[in-house]
Amino acid sequence: MIGISYHAGGMKDLQLQEIISILSDVGYDAIEMMCGPDAHIPSGEITESKLRDVKLMTENHGLKVSVINPFTGKGLYQLALEDKQAAIDHYAILQDVAVALDAGGVNFLTGYGGAKGDAFAWKLLVDVLKPICQRAEKLGITMNIHNHEANTVDTSSKVLLLIEHVGVESLRVLNDITNFYHLGEDIAEVTEKLGGLTTHCHVKGVTGMYPYSTFLIPGEEGDELDFRTFAESLGKSGYNRYISVETFPHMRMEKAQIAYQMMSRTLKELGLRQ
Repeated sequence: MIGISYHAGGMKDLQLQEIISILSDVGYDAIEMMCGPDAHIPSGEITESKLRDVKLMTENHGLKVSVINPFTGKGLYQLALEDKQAAIDHYAILQDVAVALDAGGVNFLTGYGGAKGDAFAWKLLVDVLKPICQRAEKLGITMNIHNHEANTVDTSSKVLLLIEHVGVESLRVLNDITNFYHLGEDIAEVTEKLGGLTTHCHVKGVTGMYPYSTFLIPGEEGDELDFRTFAESLGKSGYNRYISVETFPHMRMEKAQIAYQMMSRTLKELGLRQ
């Protein structure tokens, strides 16, 4: 069965307790937890007590923590360019948070190489990801590549190439299908191609194609993303983890309900959710 999670950055203006309560009332299975410089769990203020409180809060509302998201943090390339060891240490903190909250892994954006060039960015990313992923493997969690427009890794072919170069089993895929779609990739094809490597998913509603695309609440009027095809393709690949709804704070407060209703209905119709 496929679970439905919510990217808590979509309600960054609310307290974590309030978000968890909303998600529980709607029927979500999990929350994608934010941990970064300006997030619900500030990455510079991690304590065992704080993590125990967060875990208890989610458990009391019947929610799991799907993954850890380094929300509002810099892309991995930017962190590594400033200080390679500091980048490795930062992700070690996020990995420890994932373990403490029983999350399956940690997401990351590659960032963009900029003035030093694409080849330089790739080599730096590979160098820094090897120790990060080796540590994740020992902890039994994954590091999930978040494909994103305007980043060094944006397309499925680049995702696969990065995994090949790093060569560590724990490096996996966060399939942000909306980001693939609005760059012109076929939903079914890319989902099936990455199926065996996918450990988390994101869904945003969207209208138009990059760079003229506008993100919407998944399932709201005007949403052009074919979620049914995405769900069918995940089912064919045997995917049984979480899909996180990704919305934004400026969207209306019904965003969690609108997305959940569409996704839950579709998954049930396809036999992918009870």
